[in-house]
Amino acid sequence: MILKRTKVIGKNILLQAVIFLCLILSLSLLWGKNNFGNIGFGEIIFHLNMPLKGTSSEFIGDYIKKALCPAVLLFFAEMAVVNFPSKYKYYFVFKMKEKKQKVQIYPLHIPVDLWALFFAAWIGGIVYSADNAFGFIGFVKNQIAQSNYIKEEYVSPEDVEITFPEKKRNLICIYVESAESSAQDKQNGGVFDTNYIPEMTALAKENVSFSHSDKIEGAVVAPACGWTIAALVAETSGLPLKLFAYSDKGDNGKKDNSMKQFDSFMPGAVSMGEILEKEGYKNYFMAGSDFSFGGRTSYFTQHGDYEIWDYYSAIEEGKIPSDYKVWWGFEDIKLYEYAKEKILLLAEKEEPFNFSMLTVDTHHQDGYICEKCPDTYDEQYSNVWACASAQVNDFVKWIQQQDFYENTSIVIVGDHCSMDTDYYADLKYDKHHGETTRKVYNAFINSSVKPVREKNRKFTTMDIFPTTLACIGARIEGNRLGLGTNLFSEEQTLAEKYGYKNMFEEMDKKSVFYDKELLYP
Repeated sequence: MILKRTKVIGKNILLQAVIFLCLILSLSLLWGKNNFGNIGFGEIIFHLNMPLKGTSSEFIGDYIKKALCPAVLLFFAEMAVVNFPSKYKYYFVFKMKEKKQKVQIYPLHIPVDLWALFFAAWIGGIVYSADNAFGFIGFVKNQIAQSNYIKEEYVSPEDVEITFPEKKRNLICIYVESAESSAQDKQNGGVFDTNYIPEMTALAKENVSFSHSDKIEGAVVAPACGWTIAALVAETSGLPLKLFAYSDKGDNGKKDNSMKQFDSFMPGAVSMGEILEKEGYKNYFMAGSDFSFGGRTSYFTQHGDYEIWDYYSAIEEGKIPSDYKVWWGFEDIKLYEYAKEKILLLAEKEEPFNFSMLTVDTHHQDGYICEKCPDTYDEQYSNVWACASAQVNDFVKWIQQQDFYENTSIVIVGDHCSMDTDYYADLKYDKHHGETTRKVYNAFINSSVKPVREKNRKFTTMDIFPTTLACIGARIEGNRLGLGTNLFSEEQTLAEKYGYKNMFEEMDKKSVFYDKELLYP
């Protein structure tokens, strides 16, 4: 009797565990679709490996509010209906063939076979939705399928000659969070009736901006390049950021996300920072968030010995109080002012400098409203973009007024397309085949070279890597680095050579070369 009761209790605990798991998976999937609608399943695995350190508290709060809490409430509601211990039982009584039949409706009694059928349908729905939103099934298949594409097309910077001019140009890279050329009006190459980034449009028109058409349409995002650290890797090394293992503990013995297990971030890769460091450049990166998030500090310090200045640096220098935090750290209006101070100090040195910065106010969802943001449009994100466009333009105009500008090139690029699915809800974004109306913004200002063909190109954010070096006068043997192509040259990009569909399908597959030579050599 006791054994039988133990089995019943055990089955009931297992049943409730499965129900709660299905609830949390379903609501987490719904939340993920609303917040990360244009990334693949591999990117989700990447973030699941990451601790929460550096994440916006509002972002975490949104997940708790919209996924975790509803799952817990629904679970307890189910427990009350199905398993609530009660001496009272309620039945639905009806007649069938002149006989009275009754079905227990409280506590609800569901046969085991019906539970099994119910869970099969539920889990099948979760898998279907995950595949539809994030390519889950394709991800699983690609862990089995292998391709030599990366091995055959990868060009290591160590294997080609890269020649710099005798007088080296300074480089200022402005990585604008989620900046798309799509945010323009249709007349200029965007997707809206209104141009929400008019100043950025003007900068693109007045300077060099590579495009898919005669208008201003930027770069397509390749697989494993669609979130911030992966985008920065793509734009500075011409490589995607595919899966890898993480260490549980950092140097201080606490869990971190700096990838200590392999001592370095993609040790087989050679990035722009390393190339510039060898040429005597001072590499500097500034951000208004915790830069360690996603392994960014590891990547940039280990690939070019960048000096990092972030949210915690601002606190250490007394720029902001120790308890000050908005959005992901501090707002862009402060970032641009701090950037001016640091650039002026770098310009005083004899060595050339590579100053990079990453904005954050335009992060999804809806962006951050600062004191400079207008209240012109109904959507908050539109007002945030209008503000971001004005701020980057003001910053560029300030740089152009400085004595060092004559020998300085400015590169403005988005890191990836926005993950704000509500804002871009009706717009096509095919993350697997590159067939998308949404593209990443780019502008090359005061370039030392002119492009052979600026418009009607097919290219991805990985092409930004050699193109940036060419912008400051570097001559690249063969005009190829990583999986990228120098867009200033007449060399075909890989997207032009193979087409997006074939290129992306091969990149999605497992690459032994990538794993053993670049990721874990």
